[in-house]
Amino acid sequence: MNINELVNSKNGDLIDDLTGWVDSIRDHGGLTFVDLRDFTGAVQLVFDKSGEVDTKLKNEYYISINGLFKKRNKELINNKIFLGDVEVEVTELNIINVSKTLPFQIEKDIDTDENIRLKYRYLDLRREPMKVNIMTRSNTFKSIRSVMNDLNIFEIDTPTLIKSTPEGAKDFLVPSRKSPSNFYALPQSPQMYKQLFMMAGFPNYYQIAKCYRDEDSRKDRQPEFTQLDLEFSDANPSLVKSNIEKIVKFVFSDAYDCKIDTPFKSLSYKDSMNLYGTDKPDMRITETLNDITNLFNDTEINFLKDILENGGLIKALHTEELLTRKQIDTLDTDIKAMGSNGLGWFKIDNKEITGPLAKLLQDSEKLEILKLGSGTLLFQAGDLHSIAQYLDFIRRTIFKPSSNEMYSFVWIEDFPFFEYEDDKLQPSHHPFTSPKDNETFKNDPINAIALHYDLVLNGVELGSGSQRINNPDIQELVLQKWGLSEEEIEERFGWFIEALSYGTPVHAGFAIGIDRLVAEVLNQPSIRDVIPFPKTQSGLDPLTNAPANIDEIVLEEYNLKYINKDE
Repeated sequence: MNINELVNSKNGDLIDDLTGWVDSIRDHGGLTFVDLRDFTGAVQLVFDKSGEVDTKLKNEYYISINGLFKKRNKELINNKIFLGDVEVEVTELNIINVSKTLPFQIEKDIDTDENIRLKYRYLDLRREPMKVNIMTRSNTFKSIRSVMNDLNIFEIDTPTLIKSTPEGAKDFLVPSRKSPSNFYALPQSPQMYKQLFMMAGFPNYYQIAKCYRDEDSRKDRQPEFTQLDLEFSDANPSLVKSNIEKIVKFVFSDAYDCKIDTPFKSLSYKDSMNLYGTDKPDMRITETLNDITNLFNDTEINFLKDILENGGLIKALHTEELLTRKQIDTLDTDIKAMGSNGLGWFKIDNKEITGPLAKLLQDSEKLEILKLGSGTLLFQAGDLHSIAQYLDFIRRTIFKPSSNEMYSFVWIEDFPFFEYEDDKLQPSHHPFTSPKDNETFKNDPINAIALHYDLVLNGVELGSGSQRINNPDIQELVLQKWGLSEEEIEERFGWFIEALSYGTPVHAGFAIGIDRLVAEVLNQPSIRDVIPFPKTQSGLDPLTNAPANIDEIVLEEYNLKYINKDE
């Protein structure tokens, strides 16, 4: 019997075989009170032989009891908890299993190192907050499958042992014992396989997919993660976004009991960068960046003059609050740690402007700054893409969400097709994204726009999608522009380009990070808090000590051996 079933009991009923963990023990003289906890809740047990109970029971012992169901006296009712008005007088106790001393207490709030929590994750999952997180995740899966059935979208699975075709991050490689010196890869996404379904004639596809990327972990990234993956045939971005909005709206209502408005707002990548300094803006913060470049066109401040002469600009945020010097110095330290040369600032108090650069201002510049009103002007100067991350950080630090919306969605679209990374041209999304205009892409790829779109929730990139390339010549051209040789293209993608060559329909798709979605809905600091058994930031599993060495005899079966880099 579980604790939740007690709600159907009446005063004086016999309770048979109620099981759970000992949550706490309180000795009150001739009586001992024990809180019994299971997955469904907790209830107070009453023993009338305190000494015997004290010697028998310890926290987290798993027990079974028989007893009498009793209503508490009015003065003893605890209205703050479920079943706080009842208790069970124990007549028989059976200790099913004992527990070692706990590495941490099974409590709602604990101050314990995360590595310890992950090492004993099975205990951490007994805590109520973690239980709520995992159940919310489970309900998300249920809702997804429910709405997919309503929309008549087919659930189809894809392989998890595939050919290595890196999409940006490094692959996890799996050696093949039967084919020595050859390797499978774990999929970074089901991208090419779901496109194959469209080539095969399926009208749509979805999968709750496990994906793997061998990259540095962060609070919103894990080596192994879960995403909702979709694809639609004869589709364009508008159709995909419309379906995504239906799906998200249903999941929020069904799994989270929260109503959200659709359609979502839309913003171009260019406007997002100019207004917010990021392509993942938190739209609940209403303050935006100001371009104050013209204010300093004739400046005598040498470093600003040099930046403007080299085509840079000056972007600023103005707060009505007069920030303290400590607040300003903290911001300065933080953005310097990110790579900035430092924080530019002026304090405006009525008719007075103060700050390290105030004495270098010309009268005309002072007049323009004073027009902004009292407060603090914080700015960064340089190329927008080099200073954007600092402006975004400043904006999110000094301004807090002022919107009444708990969840604010926005589509970001019209991304550049390519970006420079380490002086090399890289697709800003993945190389299967269709250019918005093929001719521009062919003649001027660095200025080409991609039919790519992101969905952002509260400043978190929730998912990405695009219209896919369905022309084999364009697909090969993208890979060439990426810098791959003809041999590399054939070796890595030849089979896929061949598949595109047999009358491939127009198709488009999307993927939503389920871990990120649940973490944001539950306001968790990291996706690790909503994944049952996550890895640490360094990619380790403290529970099983994975990854681990493999015996050299086993490695020989795979035609592998360890290399000592020091030799």
